[in-house]
Amino acid sequence: MYFNSPVFLYVFLPAALLTYHGVPAILNLRGSPRTFFTNAFLFAASLFFYAWGELAYVLVLYGSLVVNYGFARSAAWLQARDRTTRPLAVLAVGANLALLIWFKYAGFLAATLTASLGAFGVSGVPVPEVHLPLGISFFTFQAISYILDVCRKEVPTERSFLKFGVYVFLFPHLIAGPIVRYRDIAAQLTVRPVGLERFAEGVRRLGIGLAKKLLLADTFAEAADAAFGTQARFIAPGDLSMAAAWLGILCYSLQIYFDFSGYSDMAIGLGKMFGFDFLENFRYPYIAESITEFWRRWHISLSSWFRDYVYVPLGGNRAGALATYRNLLIVFALCGIWHGANWTFLLWGLYHGLFLILERLGFGAILARLPRPLRHGYAWVAVGCGWILFRATSLEQVGGIFRALGRLDGATLFAADVWNPKLALALPAGLLACLPIVPVAKRWLADRAAWMRDAGAVLGAIGIAACYLGASLQLAGKSYSPFIYFRF
Repeated sequence: MYFNSPVFLYVFLPAALLTYHGVPAILNLRGSPRTFFTNAFLFAASLFFYAWGELAYVLVLYGSLVVNYGFARSAAWLQARDRTTRPLAVLAVGANLALLIWFKYAGFLAATLTASLGAFGVSGVPVPEVHLPLGISFFTFQAISYILDVCRKEVPTERSFLKFGVYVFLFPHLIAGPIVRYRDIAAQLTVRPVGLERFAEGVRRLGIGLAKKLLLADTFAEAADAAFGTQARFIAPGDLSMAAAWLGILCYSLQIYFDFSGYSDMAIGLGKMFGFDFLENFRYPYIAESITEFWRRWHISLSSWFRDYVYVPLGGNRAGALATYRNLLIVFALCGIWHGANWTFLLWGLYHGLFLILERLGFGAILARLPRPLRHGYAWVAVGCGWILFRATSLEQVGGIFRALGRLDGATLFAADVWNPKLALALPAGLLACLPIVPVAKRWLADRAAWMRDAGAVLGAIGIAACYLGASLQLAGKSYSPFIYFRF
């Protein structure tokens, strides 16, 4: 089941909200009975939500839950007896990674081995066809963070299997994040009052997320697919004109941002409706003035995960410049591979890692002295060119698109072939939505007269209503379009 589907928005979500808030009110449940009911309901609802589209693989998720619960309780047992938990931590991380590697990388590794052996005339190995369960990358990393935090004694072991199940399975963030740390919602697994203000904020964030996905991301997807589709004729170097290539990069840059940040907005909004506060996953990344700053604003839950569980344990920046550069390359290579089993993803990760090293080597100091528009332009172009590696399905296609960026003649696909009337409306709206206009306006209104603040609130409510109306019209008039990060 998906957030941008009619069955979720018009059936599952209303029924879940009515049951979650209505039954405790009708039965006058308070304290522990209320906590038990709401947790049990969320656990069951989340299982149903996942099983709706992944029935055969809900047992995989449940099995992972049971095993990781056992690992955490074992760590607590060892700690109570002053015994080391290091071997247990290695075993737990290994078990979780083994699950992820099998489902996500078995085919890629087998194909790579077969190709390598074939170069020496040796028969390869059968390439297994393994279905990728939705959300496996996210719930695996979430489980690893919990186990490591328990072994480090940074969080207490959750004794309640039900609460642990809610933490892992909670449907708002289950499939595509954000990656939620146990420490951030531990208290909310017991007490999470939902007042009118928090619920209203949840409704607002859900509406914004729906609009980002259905009105912006899906519109940009049509143009990006037209420019960088997987058809053979678009892969050849002589097809894309320079304008079409750059327009395609711009559209894909906007598509992936509004697609994924839209999902994160919906997850945060849904969490608030049920009393949970998830941390922000995006902070206007396209206003960054460097690649370093971009990664402080983009997919924050993933970048902070790699920082805390890979970069810092490797030594971070504490062992000298060369070790720091090595650690950055390792982190971003892993970040690239995390996104998908393809050489293009590995290259995308290394591409960003090299830019971070370049900025540490002194280019960052040069950037700081440049006018701000040039710094923004550098970040936009560097990130956009990186998206070619992310979007392409083969190294051949990567080469063809990069060559098209400087092509002056010989093209057969032009910007006019990519352009459409909807894009003419979405492009200025999308570019404006990349800017922190709303937060700035809120801060400005905070110091103004009451009638101005009230007028701003009314305009905001009208805007959210327009988001829901536009999203509903899109839902009624088109088929389902998956979120980009569902395949990761």
